[in-house]
Amino acid sequence: MDNNSDVIYRMLVQSVIDYAIAMLKPDGTVASWNEGGLNVLGYRPEEIMGQHAAVFYNEEDRRRGLPQRELDIAATVGRYDYEGWRCRKDGSTFWAHVVIYPIRNDVAQLVGFAVVCRDCTRQQEQQRKEREQEARFRLLVEGVTDYAIYMLDIDGNVVNWNAGAQRAKGYVAEEIVGQHFSRFYSAQDRLNHVPSQNLQIAYRTGRFEDEGWRYRKDGSAFWAHVVIDTIRDDQGKLLGYAKITRDCTEQQRVRNEQREQERRFRLLVEGVTDYAIYMLDIDGVVVNWNAGAERAKGYRAEEVVGQHFSLFYSAQERLNRTPEANLGIALKTGRFEDEGWRYRKDGSAFWAHVVIDAIHDDDGKLIGFAKITRDRTERREQ
Repeated sequence: MDNNSDVIYRMLVQSVIDYAIAMLKPDGTVASWNEGGLNVLGYRPEEIMGQHAAVFYNEEDRRRGLPQRELDIAATVGRYDYEGWRCRKDGSTFWAHVVIYPIRNDVAQLVGFAVVCRDCTRQQEQQRKEREQEARFRLLVEGVTDYAIYMLDIDGNVVNWNAGAQRAKGYVAEEIVGQHFSRFYSAQDRLNHVPSQNLQIAYRTGRFEDEGWRYRKDGSAFWAHVVIDTIRDDQGKLLGYAKITRDCTEQQRVRNEQREQERRFRLLVEGVTDYAIYMLDIDGVVVNWNAGAERAKGYRAEEVVGQHFSLFYSAQERLNRTPEANLGIALKTGRFEDEGWRYRKDGSAFWAHVVIDAIHDDDGKLIGFAKITRDRTERREQ
């Protein structure tokens, strides 16, 4: 039974081709060799049997006494586990994972060593590439100064901190790493649990994006564009959050000024009573309506917004498609100007001076027409 077991075990070891499995004598010379030894190290059994295991080490390792030291460690602690460079028969090197086990007899006497060696060069190269990629990415993130880029743990505590974060928020890394990110929010936001709500949205949906006021170390506020992304492992387990913040205070100031300018301009236009000033969409439909338009044409805004501006022309002009022709001229030349009869809500006619300007966006795309009409009936009658 024991002999059968030995045979089966020997057959098992010999059948393994991805691992070099060898027996060493106490002095480190090779006593047995499997098929995997040929694949991994390039030696046939008759070439390696009786040679010292030091042949698998490079000259520097042999000079440092590493082969014997590893055997001594295995004999002392019961196991030696190592990764490093080993040498094949042809002189080429490979990254090896090596485990050495001492073998003892029934009276605890050392009778040799079992050595298991696997070629992990491909895995090592992949790990090296991943480390290099991570290093490059870390340098990239750390070098960015226009964006605060940092990680939070699953509880919202700051894990790392880049140069952009220091620039935007005023904290150096050692002041903020380990602190909860809620300190960048206002006291009222913290009282209302806004930071935790933002993390919960990111947790549920994978992403949170918003703009709002955030606060620097010195207490000053800045308008921030914020993105929070969840970070999960391959199994979907939450590891933390990636947080990107950009100081958009200047852009917000410009937007506010533009909105204020637009508001003042709208109030100006809406307050004009001597001129009908309104916009048409690209099809000629009325988009808005000022007080002057109501006074000149008799329609309130809710009566005319959404109607085609041909409503103000005579039936014959509509039949002749004069309104569309006027828009076509404005589109082609940028402007249409004319005088002619127009019609009020009550059907009465008035002599109108009309200007239609084509309106284009920054990319040159037509977005509508500006239309200005003035009642010149009295002047015509003079």
